[in-house]
Amino acid sequence: MLESVQILGSPAFGDDTGRIGPLKPVTILFGANGSGKTTLSRAIADSTRYGGTTFTWAPGTAATIKVYNRDYVDDTLQQAENLPGVFTLGKASAEIQAEIAALSGPSGSITRTKTLLATQRGTLQGMRDQIADARDLLKEAAWRARADVPDELKAMFVGFNNNKERLLNQLLSTAAAHQISAETLDALSLEAAVLDDDAVTRDALPTHAAAPLEQLAGFDLLGTPVVGSADVRIAPLIDKLQNADWVEHGRVYLHESDAVCPFCQQSTPDDLVALLDGYFDTRYVEQVRSLQQFRAMVMSWAESWKTYLDAVAAHPSASDHLDPRFSTARERLLREIDNLTSTVDRKLVGPSAALSIATPEAAQDAVHGLVTEANSVIHQFNDRLRDRARLRTNLLERAWAAFARITLISPTAQYEASMPPLLQAQASLQGAIKRTEQTIQENEARLRELQGQVTSSKPIIERINGLLAAAGFHSFRLEESSLVNDGYTIRRANGEVASETLSEGERTFITFLYFTQSLEGTPRADTELDDLVVVIDDPISSLDSDVLYAVSTLVRRVMANIAVPTGRVRQVILLTHNAHFHKEVAYESRPGRAGLRVYGVVRKHFQRPSDIELTDTNPVRTAYAALWDEAKRAADDPYTSVISLQNILRRIIETYFKVLGDVDTDAITAKFGGAEQVICRALFSWINAGSHSIFDDLHFSPSGATVEMYLDVFERIFQEQDQHGHYRMMMRIEVDGTKRAAADVA
Repeated sequence: MLESVQILGSPAFGDDTGRIGPLKPVTILFGANGSGKTTLSRAIADSTRYGGTTFTWAPGTAATIKVYNRDYVDDTLQQAENLPGVFTLGKASAEIQAEIAALSGPSGSITRTKTLLATQRGTLQGMRDQIADARDLLKEAAWRARADVPDELKAMFVGFNNNKERLLNQLLSTAAAHQISAETLDALSLEAAVLDDDAVTRDALPTHAAAPLEQLAGFDLLGTPVVGSADVRIAPLIDKLQNADWVEHGRVYLHESDAVCPFCQQSTPDDLVALLDGYFDTRYVEQVRSLQQFRAMVMSWAESWKTYLDAVAAHPSASDHLDPRFSTARERLLREIDNLTSTVDRKLVGPSAALSIATPEAAQDAVHGLVTEANSVIHQFNDRLRDRARLRTNLLERAWAAFARITLISPTAQYEASMPPLLQAQASLQGAIKRTEQTIQENEARLRELQGQVTSSKPIIERINGLLAAAGFHSFRLEESSLVNDGYTIRRANGEVASETLSEGERTFITFLYFTQSLEGTPRADTELDDLVVVIDDPISSLDSDVLYAVSTLVRRVMANIAVPTGRVRQVILLTHNAHFHKEVAYESRPGRAGLRVYGVVRKHFQRPSDIELTDTNPVRTAYAALWDEAKRAADDPYTSVISLQNILRRIIETYFKVLGDVDTDAITAKFGGAEQVICRALFSWINAGSHSIFDDLHFSPSGATVEMYLDVFERIFQEQDQHGHYRMMMRIEVDGTKRAAADVA
C-alpha cells in the first residue's frame, strides 16, 4: 500500500506542497476545477512527467498503479475498431475449460491459494506484532534507563536521544557483540573526565639531579679530627688537653695582648706565637678551609633541595596527580637536611671533633619515588589525551556494553530469551509464504497460457453492455472486434463505429466501465502485479444525475473489494470536484471502521501552489446542509449577528418545499398573525421575487429578539406542513434521548 506520494516540479504544486500522506486504504480528495487534481493523477500515472514523483510504500508491499483520468479516456478510445481486451475468458474444449475453472473459479486453486496466502500473511503480521511488542518492552526500558547513566557518560546517547528505535538498534548491536561486561558505568565514568573536550595535557613534575652528599669535597673531614702538627713542643699538651679548638679560637687574641696571656694574664714565652703557628700549620689551615668550602656546598645543596621541594608542592599538576604521601616525605627530608647543616656547623666550630653523619638518602629516594610515580600518571594522562578520539570510542563502546549487560541485564535477557523462537517461527512462515506466492505465480502463468489458447471478449462485452443498459445508455453498445482477436468495437444501433460521434458523457462512462472491469480477473501482462493501487480522477465529468448514481455505485463497489482477500484492489485514491458525487461515494453505512479512510481538500491559492490537507473526518458538506448549520448556529445563540439569516431561512424553505410541491403559501401565512404573519410572508417571498442574495438584507439588521422570532416562525412552517420531523433532524434536536444527525440525509 502507498503511504505517501511526493510530486516535484509540477505546475500546480511546485516542489514544497506536492506531498500527500499519510494515505490510507481509501483516500478521497475534493477540490475545485483547476486546483490540481488532474495534475496529481498524471504525476502518479507517470512518475517522470513533472520532474520526479516518488512513492513511499508500506514495508513488504508492492502493487501496480492504475489511473483513470482524462488521459486514460483519450488513450482508451483512440482506436475503437480494435480496443484491446481487459482480461480473457473463453470457451474451448471441455478439458481446457475445466482446467481454467479449476484454476480461476470461485473455489479454484488460485482462489484457495490466495485465501491461504491471506491467512499466512495475517499470521505473519501477528508474529511481527509479537516481535514488535518485545522490541517495545526493551526499547522503553532502555529509554527510561538513560536517566540513571552518570553525567560523564551521557555522551554515549548523542544521536539517540530523539529516536527510540535508533537507541534500541544500538543496544541490540552492542548486546550481540558483548555477552558480558565486567565494568560498571560508575567505574567507567572516572575515565570519562580524561576524555573531556575541555581537558588539556599536564606538565610533568620537575626532577632533582643534585650530586650525592658524600661526593662533595670535604665530606670525609666530618669524621676526621682536624688538629695541628705533632712536631711542635706544645703539641703533646694540646693533644692531652684535647683543646686544640679552644687554642685556635684564643690565638687571635694573643696577637693583641702585648705578650700577656689573654686568659691567665701571665707573661707569655717569647716563642709561644711561633710555637702556635707551628702547631696550626699549613695542613691544618687547608683542612679548615676545605671544611668551610664543604659547608658552603652543603648549604647550596640544602637550598637547592628546599627550592625543589617547594616547586614540586606548588606545581599545577601536583594537586591532581601527586600522592598525598609526598607531604610527609617532604617534611622528613627537610628535617634531615636541617640536621645535616647543623652537624656541618658544629664541625667548623670544633674541627678537631670526629663527627658521625647520616646522609638523607632514604628521604631523598622517597621524594624521588613519589615524583616519578606522579610523572608516570601524568604521562599516561597525556597519552590518553593525545589519543582521545580512539579512547573515547573505546570508552563509549565499553559504556554501551555495561548499559546492555549490567544496567539493563534483566530486560535484555528477557528479550534474548523470547526472540529466537519468534524469529525462527517468522522465518519458517516467510518461507511458507514464499512457496505459496510461487504456487500462485505458477497457477496464474498456467491460467494465462490457457487463456491464450481460448480468447473471447464476449463475456466482458455482455457485462459492460448490461451496465450501459442499466444506466440508460441505449444509443451504442460494445461488440466483438472483427480486426483484433479478443478486442472490442463500439457501434451505434445503425452499425456505425461510434468513436467519433460519442458525446463527452458517453466517452467518460464507457471508458470508466472498461476501467472498472480491468480491476478484476487475473493480470494479463507478466509485468503487472496482482495487487492494485487505483487512482480515479473525476469519473462523473459531463454525466447527468442518473449516471452519477451508477458511477458512484461502481466506485463504492471497488472500495468495498479492498477488504476481499481474493480481490486485486488494495487501495483507492479518488479525486472529484462534485460535492454530490463526493457525498454519495463517501457515505459509510458502518462509520465505526475508523482508520481505513482519510479525506482531503485540494485548495488552489492565488499566485502560489495548491496544497492538500488530509483529515480523518469528511470536510465536505452539501450546500443544503450548510444552510441548516447556519440556522442551528443562530438558534444556539440568537444574539450572534447573522446578517443573512432571513435569506438563509428563505433558501431552506424554497429548496425543501420545492421537493414537496403544491404548497399553499397563503393558507400557511393565514395561520399566523401580526408580526409573525409578516415574517412568514417574507420567508415565502421566493415565490414572487425568487431572491436569493444577501443584498435583500442590507436594510435588515436583526437583534436577538427578531432572530428568535424568525426561527420560531421558521419552525412553525414545518410543523404546519407536517414536516417537523425533518426540522428536528436537520437541527440535530434530541428526541427521546437520541440525537439526530443531519449529515446522513443532507
